[in-house]
Amino acid sequence: MKKEVENLRKKITEEAAADQNIIGLFSTGSCGKGMITDESDFDATMIVKDEVIDEYKNKYKGIGGILCDLSVKTTSELKEAAVWGGAMAWDRYNYTHLKAEVDKSGEIQKIIDEKGIIPSDKKEEFVSASLDGFINQVYRSIKCFRDGNKIASQLEAADGLPSLLNAIFGLEGRIKPFYKYLDWELTNYPLEKLPLSKDEFISILVKIVQTGDLLTQQSVLKTVENIFRKEGFDQLFDSWEEMLPWMESFEIKG
Repeated sequence: MKKEVENLRKKITEEAAADQNIIGLFSTGSCGKGMITDESDFDATMIVKDEVIDEYKNKYKGIGGILCDLSVKTTSELKEAAVWGGAMAWDRYNYTHLKAEVDKSGEIQKIIDEKGIIPSDKKEEFVSASLDGFINQVYRSIKCFRDGNKIASQLEAADGLPSLLNAIFGLEGRIKPFYKYLDWELTNYPLEKLPLSKDEFISILVKIVQTGDLLTQQSVLKTVENIFRKEGFDQLFDSWEEMLPWMESFEIKG
């Protein structure tokens, strides 16, 4: 982090701690996850009292220029951000692994933590839908391969990886990381139910993206089936009936 960015971060944090109108402050982005580099800027969210929201949005508007992206919200606005099932639900990963630098109400960290996971009452439905989506993409990929359309097969295979990651991370109640953080996430927070090392798993993902390799897809599908049947998702796999054995045994000819 450049010196001017670090100074700006220190200044805003000290102001937040001293100002009675500021309830909370937490870093987001790479800074919030501790992935700071020489090129990192300062992304953060400031929580203020309802009655001063307009004043403080104007006060901190554009502060630091390109060196800082500071969002000013009320507690209610924070609660409404990245709501599960909402248009901005994709942003929930931004809240994972964050620790509030300032939390005067004791509520800010609780809100952050809630947004950084899959709600417990939504987990099974989400994982099941993601898993079904992944299987469907493998099915579409193999059909394209069977028909001699290798480019489509590769694209269908790559299109299934977000669903695969949603299912695997979701099984542990976790949000799929942004790809920028995937290696970091798996290094610092390994997936407990994935019987592959970080490097093995990432190399498999890359190979599917680069080549759509059929045998790799089939191997992943079998691994996923073993994992998720043990976790009680038999009904989903059984719903694919004869298609699943066909996918797992389809052979390249010629």
